[in-house]
Amino acid sequence: MDGEQHRPELSTGHRVTYLVGQRTGRRQLCRRGVVTGAPVTDDATAVTWVPVQVDGQARDANPQWIAADAIIDVVSAS
Repeated sequence: MDGEQHRPELSTGHRVTYLVGQRTGRRQLCRRGVVTGAPVTDDATAVTWVPVQVDGQARDANPQWIAADAIIDVVSAS
């Protein structure tokens, strides 16, 4: 798999943990949220973006688009 992590296919309802910003020393900030829709790949950059409702945000807030490569943990919805 050339360094790729094996993880379940991302879909609506999955809980994810993802990296935020740059690493400072040995630490890097992580956030959690719930996938709200299907991932979308930008053909021009080959980056896959995932819509995530960030934990702690209002339910009616727009999801944030998170690069799939930043997602470090996925928990299935069921």
